[in-house]
Amino acid sequence: MIPFEYPTTKHTRLHGPAGYSSHESYRPWLRDDFSFRCIYCLRREQWGRVIAEFAIDHFFPVSRRPEQDTIYENLVYSCSSCNSRKSDADLPNPSDTLTSNAIEVREDGNIEGQTDDARRIIRLLYLNRAKEKEFRKQWIEILRLAAAINPELYRKLMGYPEDLPDLSVLRPPDGNSKPEGIEQSHRKRRERGELPETY
Repeated sequence: MIPFEYPTTKHTRLHGPAGYSSHESYRPWLRDDFSFRCIYCLRREQWGRVIAEFAIDHFFPVSRRPEQDTIYENLVYSCSSCNSRKSDADLPNPSDTLTSNAIEVREDGNIEGQTDDARRIIRLLYLNRAKEKEFRKQWIEILRLAAAINPELYRKLMGYPEDLPDLSVLRPPDGNSKPEGIEQSHRKRRERGELPETY
């Protein structure tokens, strides 16, 4: 289903900021890198309140690997629910695992893993518990109705946020190992007229 279509390929990071003393300082980079949605369940910023509903998740939990607390490659963008449920669980890397070849969302909101790793993430994050399935089913129907009745609302719900971060003005303390990624950021693509209305 379009609102819950996982990427076709493994996630490759556009950015490489380094040196911030707090993982929260990486938020604008992570928002852009993960397309303003949860890497695990694909909940979008446009569907709620960003600060309350989105978190920065440590792939390697800080409780086990404290030295990874502010390493960008160890951080992913997730909704608060998935972040809370993951806690310090040992998961397969979602950047490698959660692709459209490995996971599929059905009309009824059920999420199906096609690989062992995808099924493990679904199980450990309780992505198929009743409330999660109902959430997906409702959003599929909401977006179907919006597309048919209110195309402007559909574009807003399936589009990018207005406040796309301007990464070109940010100066990570230890630099950015992938400066070329800034030109491919969502804000720069919008400025060039290359950003689609919906995704």
